[in-house]
Amino acid sequence: EDRRAEGWVAEVESIETRGFPSRFDTTLTGISLADPDTGVAYSAPFLQIFALSYKPEHLIAVWPKEQSVSSPFGKAEITSDDMRASLIVKKNTSLALEKANYTTDAVTLQMDNGETFGAAKASMAIELNPAAQNAYHFGVNLKDVLLPKPRGIRLEAGILPKTLEFARGDVTAAFDAPWDLNALQSARPQPTRINVKLIEAKWGQLELRLAGAFDVDTTGRATGQITIKAQNWRDILAVSAATGAIPTQLVRPFEQGLSLLSGLSGNRNTLDLPLTLDQGQMKLGPIPIGPAPLFRLR
Repeated sequence: EDRRAEGWVAEVESIETRGFPSRFDTTLTGISLADPDTGVAYSAPFLQIFALSYKPEHLIAVWPKEQSVSSPFGKAEITSDDMRASLIVKKNTSLALEKANYTTDAVTLQMDNGETFGAAKASMAIELNPAAQNAYHFGVNLKDVLLPKPRGIRLEAGILPKTLEFARGDVTAAFDAPWDLNALQSARPQPTRINVKLIEAKWGQLELRLAGAFDVDTTGRATGQITIKAQNWRDILAVSAATGAIPTQLVRPFEQGLSLLSGLSGNRNTLDLPLTLDQGQMKLGPIPIGPAPLFRLR
């Protein structure tokens, strides 16, 4: 009812709670939610939420095998096995996030543009960092990651495997406000600083590692530096060119410049370069590569 009063579409066919007085086992069926301000919508046949009556601040959620999410960027049909999460919030009216864990097996996102994303296993953990204001530590671990097939790359010929062996992230992010009930009801907290302890991925012989930190201004523009270490970087360049991530006319200058830089590092197959972010613009080593993505949450 609160969401409807704020203009949301919020429909639930039924709500049933069992287990009282020792616990609250709640099942919602026929769920349909939509936020007109952000353009985000969600639907699912059911959602289960469990909590002990003497520990109501600790919730466990279980999702169905099929659900749907849409946003201004597109619509995704999600299928998975055993998708669940636990959530611990503070014992106050704001219900500020303290810790959360999420796991799922065999998750697939089928986009309405025909692209498919997925992972054999996926897990994520979030924990409040008490040493800094409104800062949270994020850990992500994906195994056998399926990405949309790059245009022009013959994966079936064995040039690259069809899945990433793994993708992992260890990141701390500070925000301008806490993640609490107000973050869902009104404005989303926006990042102010992101510290990347390590992001790494392995795709066949390609290995990529990132580490560094940057500040984010009120418009979402980033300033800072990320160190990128890439093994077998020529294959990475070929993939970037084939997918359109690097314009065709820049491929040859990139290869020449990166060959020189990798030679200076002592290993022509490995790049160890700073990615400099300056007021929303990016440079890879000394080479300008264009605007950085805006770090804004809808």
